[in-house]
Amino acid sequence: MFNIFSQNGLISFLYTLPALLLSLSIHEYAHAYVAYKLGDKSQKAMGRLTLDPFKHIDWIGFLCIALVGIGWGKPVVIDDRNFKNRAKGIMLVSLAGPLANLILAVVLTILLKILIITGVLSVVATNSIASILFNMLILTIQFNVVFAVFNMLPIPPFDGSKVLHYFLPYKYKNIMYTLQKYSFVILLVLFVTNLGSIIITPFINGIMYILGLIIAL
Repeated sequence: MFNIFSQNGLISFLYTLPALLLSLSIHEYAHAYVAYKLGDKSQKAMGRLTLDPFKHIDWIGFLCIALVGIGWGKPVVIDDRNFKNRAKGIMLVSLAGPLANLILAVVLTILLKILIITGVLSVVATNSIASILFNMLILTIQFNVVFAVFNMLPIPPFDGSKVLHYFLPYKYKNIMYTLQKYSFVILLVLFVTNLGSIIITPFINGIMYILGLIIAL
């Protein structure tokens, strides 16, 4: 959570802003790109086939991130009537966002490792520019891992619910429709009680541990 009404809080928020915007942009772009490739050409007309963060920002969601540390981007609206297989298409589009975040986290980790090996960066950076670059890479990796795990929660309207719905046996699919009716209440309970953090933190830590092994090699 950022206390943007304090000088230190505002500086911290601005410092993490590039990492946040990149993570958000790659997530929403991946949704739009896969939808476009599957036949939903409206993504290009709506201007979502871009990494421009301003095309993917929901300003209310962005304000919530700044104020309470939890928010959202501008959802990619798909027309699944253009998909040859609607159910599979929805699943692939939903999976694309978290997967793109995870892939970017791995790529940036490898890049960080290369920069360390070549001596461009050091784990203990001695000058301000190197320190900023090192910390920005770490923050972007962390943000992308958090985005990937957070969005794979199997609760509507998160991407994970649509992926799970595709793989559920037919007789259990109604469970997701029931969850959708009470999704707001469920999410409110998860975050007010901090249960949501308890659920996703082990997955985030596990992925960050694996990425840390790449750095340590």
